[in-house]
Amino acid sequence: MTDILSKNNLGLKDLQAFHHDLDVEKHFDQDMFRNVAYLTGEIGEFVSAVRKLRKANNETEENEARNHVAEELADCLAYVVKLANYVEIDLQEAYVKKMQRNLKREWHPKTK
Repeated sequence: MTDILSKNNLGLKDLQAFHHDLDVEKHFDQDMFRNVAYLTGEIGEFVSAVRKLRKANNETEENEARNHVAEELADCLAYVVKLANYVEIDLQEAYVKKMQRNLKREWHPKTK
């Protein structure tokens, strides 16, 4: 299982495989609704970490805060990947499709 994490070009499919195996090995809760709640909690922790980053007064505080933000973003990503697994969605495919649609989308009205 740790072989996946040591790959140089780690992709979403790899992350989904890793989290599938991790859930099984660690007997993690796979209830969809509870995991949405866990993701919400992680988003709250991310927001708190961003606030600390914005308030950093020196380079040491900024580096510590940036590391904390990175950890919280990683936790959020882990829950998104797990949720995709629970509903059997290929997250990489879904992401590419959605971004292709976004490329064609008009975000703001054109001014004349």
